[in-house]
Amino acid sequence: MSAITLPPTFPVVGLGAAAICFLQFFQMGVVGSARKAAKVPYPNLYVSDADAKADQNKYKFNCAQRAHGNTLENVPSVIALFGFLSVFHPIVATSAVVVWVFGRVFYTLQYAAGNPAKRNGGVAISHYLGILTLLFGSLYVAVTKSIEVFA
Repeated sequence: MSAITLPPTFPVVGLGAAAICFLQFFQMGVVGSARKAAKVPYPNLYVSDADAKADQNKYKFNCAQRAHGNTLENVPSVIALFGFLSVFHPIVATSAVVVWVFGRVFYTLQYAAGNPAKRNGGVAISHYLGILTLLFGSLYVAVTKSIEVFA
């Protein structure tokens, strides 16, 4: 049985973890502001299509809520890939997560502005670079380490 020795740069991973938490708090604030502007009472998660079509603030609330929901759907994969890759390449993993968070902030702002078609415009698309780096970095490590073990 072998032990995992963490690289000396491993503490940088805390920055990536904090960035993910920042993103969640940021999105909660965006949704909360949109909820207040649209006067949507708790516990309503969304407003109906008819209400959203009749009131731009309610439509923007739905957009903000969806941006947050989409991020929540992706966070488990991001954290899993980040955790795995960070054991072997903490700086690469942290950089990728920070890029993902940066992109998701702009994704959220653009989506919450009420034009979902533009949610991946401009720098918002960088969230794909972040998650693809985590995915392919993790695959690379898994394959190369598996070859070492089974060779």
